[in-house]
Amino acid sequence: MAMTFFMDMVTDPNTGESISRQEYFERYGNSGPSLALPDVSPTNSFLQKARALYPGLPDAFVNLFVSKWKDTGDAQQAISQTREDTAYDTIFPGNKNQRGQVRYDEVTYFAVKDSYIGTLAEYGIPRNTSLNILEDRFTSLLENEVSANEFQQRVASVYRGIQENIPEVQNFYATNFGLDLDQQSIFLGALDPTVGEDIVSGKITAAQIGGEAARAGFTISFSEAERIQRSGLTQAEARRLFTSAETELPRIQELQGREGKEVTNQFTLQDFTEAAVFQSPEELQVIQRLEADEASRYSTTGSSARQNSRVTGLTQQ
Repeated sequence: MAMTFFMDMVTDPNTGESISRQEYFERYGNSGPSLALPDVSPTNSFLQKARALYPGLPDAFVNLFVSKWKDTGDAQQAISQTREDTAYDTIFPGNKNQRGQVRYDEVTYFAVKDSYIGTLAEYGIPRNTSLNILEDRFTSLLENEVSANEFQQRVASVYRGIQENIPEVQNFYATNFGLDLDQQSIFLGALDPTVGEDIVSGKITAAQIGGEAARAGFTISFSEAERIQRSGLTQAEARRLFTSAETELPRIQELQGREGKEVTNQFTLQDFTEAAVFQSPEELQVIQRLEADEASRYSTTGSSARQNSRVTGLTQQ
């Protein structure tokens, strides 16, 4: 194989490529555009080597590293000084721990970010959209040492949760906002608000809470869904809440009817939520009183009474 020497390389004026004189002749013959010889200055030599060491990394980092390399003449000293430079933290936010040590080498840092983007791409999310989602959250993901595999698992968990009640969430968006959303849009709606630490760690959107309520046969307002969301419920917890309400709420209302007087303030889903999610003393006392009255009625007939409300059990869990 013929060896191509550096000085035999020229720049294609049409493409900007660095090509051999032979390839230039094959492209343009003797009538091609004027040749531009490559810059062989010491600075350019450092730059070429730096780009080989750190392929695809931002120019701001490469130029900073080159300046340190020229000053020290040693690549290891150069990268150490580069990492100590204040500009480094702007280029690689979140890459240093509390002791000032780097979490990842510079190539791996961007590889991790690309892996996050690749994970989102598996679910049909375009690269630019992924970059927007991760823009303010990548740093916190690094600081919390969320690996590429862990990020993938968490996003998959969110997606599974979305898949399980797509029709209900779609209906919730349509009813409250007049929006006709496809599955990907709903998935983005789950990821975008808190993809960094909240959504990816299991918290869910108000729309998903509304969807879980609809799944159990209830209708709640968006403001109520947001209030429940702020309590920090996961989707699994929201599902248990409304599944429990589906059976417990009619039972509580039935106990109210057994008191032998007209029920003026029937126990509602919101009352149930106040007791089960927010531990409201007033609503819990109503349940405890009804349970105690029921236990008293059972005891007079010699039957065993339920000593613990299932609602109380839900809140304890």
